[in-house]
Amino acid sequence: MENLYKKVENELQSLSAGEKEELLNKLRSGVDEIDKQLVSLLSKRTKHSILIGRIKRSMGLPTYNPVREKAINEKISELAEEPLRKEAVMRIYERILDESRAIQKEEAVKGNFYKLLSGGEKISLKKLLSKKEFLSVLIFFGVVLSLLTYTLFGGNTYNGSEPQIILIHKGESVDRLAEQLYEKGIIPSKGNFKFAAYVYGATKRIKAARYYIPNGLSYLSLLDLFLSGKGDELKAFSFYDGIGIKGLANRLQAENVVQADSLRAVINDKSFLASMHFNQESLEGYLLPGHYQFYENSSPKEIVETLYTAFQKFFNDSMVTQSKKMGLSEHQVVTLASIVDGETNHVNEMSRIAGVYLNRLHGGMKLQADPTLQYLQTNSWKRLKGKDLDIDSKYNTYKYFGLPPGPINNPGKNALLAVLYPENHKYLFFVADTQGGHLFSQSFSQHQKLAQEYHRWLNKQQKN
Repeated sequence: MENLYKKVENELQSLSAGEKEELLNKLRSGVDEIDKQLVSLLSKRTKHSILIGRIKRSMGLPTYNPVREKAINEKISELAEEPLRKEAVMRIYERILDESRAIQKEEAVKGNFYKLLSGGEKISLKKLLSKKEFLSVLIFFGVVLSLLTYTLFGGNTYNGSEPQIILIHKGESVDRLAEQLYEKGIIPSKGNFKFAAYVYGATKRIKAARYYIPNGLSYLSLLDLFLSGKGDELKAFSFYDGIGIKGLANRLQAENVVQADSLRAVINDKSFLASMHFNQESLEGYLLPGHYQFYENSSPKEIVETLYTAFQKFFNDSMVTQSKKMGLSEHQVVTLASIVDGETNHVNEMSRIAGVYLNRLHGGMKLQADPTLQYLQTNSWKRLKGKDLDIDSKYNTYKYFGLPPGPINNPGKNALLAVLYPENHKYLFFVADTQGGHLFSQSFSQHQKLAQEYHRWLNKQQKN
């Protein structure tokens, strides 16, 4: 090999392509042989490390010994030779020590996990145990095996209706799951279930879902269900402020949570609304947007009750008092908030827009709110035209005075607060600007001027 080094060092430029190729192959073979030796040596070193770890555990010593590792690093740095710099050698050994430490930790958790001997002398049980002792051991392990089989595979029966429902939330511990199963009478022993989960290696792999538990399942069958069986998966949703019933229902249907038609039917079901002591025609407007989690195949009533309960918790006594102080009913507040949410996504201008509409209501003016006309469109949002202003509907606030009969979407918290605590000003008009916000004015002439400028800009954008 020394000759090869000299040849490359001194004669490389004078060698032919064939000679260079021959040298390249020899050097590669040399590298392969060195790699083989390195892997073998690393394996031997790791075996030593494993044995060291076992001895440490038997002596009650910690796996990690910073003093020893510092000494190893100092020795290794002294052994470094060019062209491999000291820093490079230290980085390589840092990785070797990491792996050795990880294997020692793994054995500390799993016991003597790695088999270090590949062969060895066969040991006769007859030499170790007498016939009587051997029979005793055999009987003992037979009893243990029978108990384990009965515990793990024996069916557990419960009283009551079938199936029982178990809800497992994300990150829920095996202890809590065992508690649930025991409280519902599905299992007779929490300890046995936790033991089965440990033996089965299931403590960290249980899926969050809603499960329907048939009668007679063993501990292992229960764990199979929680690991890979069919359950209603828990889905997370973020409903944006001002979301309509159609959008809400379609989102939930797309995630297999509930059928859209069924949900819409429940929202307008008079008997269901009466059972909740809700005295309006529809729950539209009262399904508070926000962050939620629902299980697949939920009932429409379950979904609606969750969203409406969130609204009730938010619209507290102080807000009810404030609405009465303003001379507005809760329904009027929600309705106006839905219009505000239909007008803007900018929270910082919601209270100003609410102030405009309240000024118009108090001044006996029509609201003339575009979102109420958009609500009447059968297909989707569109640019409104003159003929749309003639639609004969109480929701047409260009045609009828006052608020429409009900909300046009489900307003968020910011819009509700904006209506209850509006900005105090004298604005009566506003028009969209070119930046996604609005421009406000007190007089119609000023409003007309701003509106003309906006429509000129809008027409220009459409042509482009």
